[in-house]
Amino acid sequence: MKKVILNLSLVIAILFASCKNETKETSTSSENTENTEKTEEKEENSSEGSTKVGVPSFSDKNVQEYVNAYEAYIEDYKKAVESKDMTAFASLGQKGQELGTKAQEVMGNLSGEDVTKLSEYMQKKSEQLQELSQKMMQ
Repeated sequence: MKKVILNLSLVIAILFASCKNETKETSTSSENTENTEKTEEKEENSSEGSTKVGVPSFSDKNVQEYVNAYEAYIEDYKKAVESKDMTAFASLGQKGQELGTKAQEVMGNLSGEDVTKLSEYMQKKSEQLQELSQKMMQ
């Protein structure tokens, strides 16, 4: 459980560190945001019928909702990195805090097997977030 909390706090720390590098003009950011929103709508419509690959399933409904929300957070983070949209990172900071709070609530509901699955999943996702953060710095 400590590993999961530490991984989540690492993700939040990386998120806040990447938000401090705001050097772009706001006009280009707003144009990118509009383009990103249009492509997000198309992608959401196409992804609704498919299942997410690599997302473990859990016996507790609340844990599964948390993992699905975290997966959506990762996708939003990827899009923000690709577009280098700093305004999107601001909203991701709020989502990250909400996910951190929800993670603490969910931890009490995990069985032994689910703890293992969740910690492995969170380690993979934290590595993925680190790679994305490095990509953002380039």
